[in-house]
Amino acid sequence: MKSYLISIAFLLFSEAVQAQVVHSGSMSEMGKSNFKAAIFLDSLPSRNNLFGIGPYGRMQGEITLLKGKPYISVVQADGTATVSQNWKAEAPFFVYANVVRWKSYALTTQIENINDLQRAIEELATQNGYDLSTPFPFRISGTFTELTTHVVTPRSADIAGYKPGRNQENYSLSKAKGDLLGFYSQQHQGIYTHKDSYIHVHFVNTKRTVMGHVDKIAVAKSKLIVMFPSK
Repeated sequence: MKSYLISIAFLLFSEAVQAQVVHSGSMSEMGKSNFKAAIFLDSLPSRNNLFGIGPYGRMQGEITLLKGKPYISVVQADGTATVSQNWKAEAPFFVYANVVRWKSYALTTQIENINDLQRAIEELATQNGYDLSTPFPFRISGTFTELTTHVVTPRSADIAGYKPGRNQENYSLSKAKGDLLGFYSQQHQGIYTHKDSYIHVHFVNTKRTVMGHVDKIAVAKSKLIVMFPSK
């Protein structure tokens, strides 16, 4: 009986650790080190249930870790962005969590911008007993009426893909089917969320051929599936 209780306690402890949000580097500080790597993806343990987001390399693209798969979006010479998978990647800042189980909730609120999305996440999380003072990842699946995303590009001429006066390439998407992966925190503005927001969100389409950082979003009042780590 004692060993059984110890096993249960260990399982609960393991799940709590796995759902913990971890970050390396800082959004507001990375430029001071010329975007030097703060983390190498292939150094992360227990990759099967990893979820994470951040810029790729020395601002050479975007990284989204989704269900243990690392999607990397890079802008090509013609301005299009291509998505590949590769664990041999580094990031000047990165936020991630190891989540074994997710719990799904329906969201029918109309969303017109990023602030609306943040409020919807806060309301749904609060209604279902999540503590907003503790950082957490979230996922949203469905069809998004309008999205504007970006993929960052190099800031320095010594990095392949650099173009003077361009720091990112922007993309407009309509009726885009796929997944949002985001991280919510009230304590990490300027670290892994922008200074005017509590969320940082990436989009990956259903075919896993389009991926980028979400700047603008609009969703008609239709059903989306929101997922939070299972408590």
